[in-house]
Amino acid sequence: MDALEDTLFRQLASACSESRQAFDQHIGMSQIRRQLLTLLFEIGEISHAALQQQLAVDGATITRLVKQFESEGVLSRRLDPQDNRYTLVSLTASGHAIAAELRAAHRAFQAQLLDGISKEEQKMMMHFFEQLRTNIRAIREISPEQT
Repeated sequence: MDALEDTLFRQLASACSESRQAFDQHIGMSQIRRQLLTLLFEIGEISHAALQQQLAVDGATITRLVKQFESEGVLSRRLDPQDNRYTLVSLTASGHAIAAELRAAHRAFQAQLLDGISKEEQKMMMHFFEQLRTNIRAIREISPEQT
């Protein structure tokens, strides 16, 4: 890899990491807590098992987060009436309000993040990321024998 490619990937990784950390700091909430609230806001009620799968975290982490949010009055739990082996989780009215505030804060943060970057530059960036993701998918499709 030449110096330009090395620099590009370092800058991309740094920008992703720094923007995520800045947003966490801006709203005072960790990424996993934010993801859990956003997911519940978008899909409504969901089981612990589905939360674990959707967020790609272990069951103990989900249980801990759910208990914390429940104690804060942000979400509620109930047994699944179809199968009482499962616990369903949903946002309370307070949780909906918090998730809506998070969405608004995220939109404002994005506007600040893109300040000084023209719409044309944003479109170029979108093209870049689309192509990068296409290349990633192509790489993943190559069988191990071909690499």
